[in-house]
Amino acid sequence: MKNAPTVSSQSTNNNQLEQVQYNTDSENMRDLSAAAQRARILDYLQNNRALTTLYARHHLNVMHPAARVMELRKHGYKIITNRREDTDSKGRLHRVAEYVLMPGGEV
Repeated sequence: MKNAPTVSSQSTNNNQLEQVQYNTDSENMRDLSAAAQRARILDYLQNNRALTTLYARHHLNVMHPAARVMELRKHGYKIITNRREDTDSKGRLHRVAEYVLMPGGEV
């Protein structure tokens, strides 16, 4: 499920997250099924330290990441939720969820 990733940095307050940015024009991003959204989130978490709500919406085409993460947890994945501040594309500050796949938390 790799879509020609490129590395980008997302800066939030004093936090720097290096993240893989996926090709949002790919056919995979157009698949809006819950299964495809879960797969994108899981792939992202397996290759990055953390995923925020805003990043999931804007880069992974997952409008309700909390629901998809809950489903992944029901499938046995150990994903924790942290709260943090993040800025949207307009520079507005939001308090969002940050999801982290715990080591050994994979099925």
